[in-house]
Amino acid sequence: MMLIVCMLFEEVRMPRYLRSMCFTALVCISSAAAAQAETLEQQADIVLSATGNVTRWAAIYKILPERPDDPYFHVRVFEHRKGWQPWKFTELAFHMVVTPEALEASRIAKKAKTFNYKDVEIRASYRRWLEDPSARADVPVCRTNILDCVKNLPK
Repeated sequence: MMLIVCMLFEEVRMPRYLRSMCFTALVCISSAAAAQAETLEQQADIVLSATGNVTRWAAIYKILPERPDDPYFHVRVFEHRKGWQPWKFTELAFHMVVTPEALEASRIAKKAKTFNYKDVEIRASYRRWLEDPSARADVPVCRTNILDCVKNLPK
């Protein structure tokens, strides 16, 4: 890719100082993109339950490639009631660690609408969990089913 960029710069007439500034910017952007590609965060939503009045879903977060000390999925669990505004929902669990088996046991085939929210807090909590082993004690680990685990959370 850099070879193509260099060839393009030779074809385009521009002052030498501008050419070097553009080249430097491209090098910085490509190195930042490469660093970001090394640790990619995957995010998805799964529906946990859907009745006529209530939808419960989990927002799932996972750092890729998977780290040996983190075989889990990190979830935030929500509930939305029929008739509520799209921005109104109840957070059932802020940050829960879920085993792959529990995640699969929690998934239902029924489709339902999920809603967007700000996820800055969960991403920060997930990073803290990854970087600080002492923070892991504060995050519950679910090994059965997400909704069962939410019911058993301390109030």
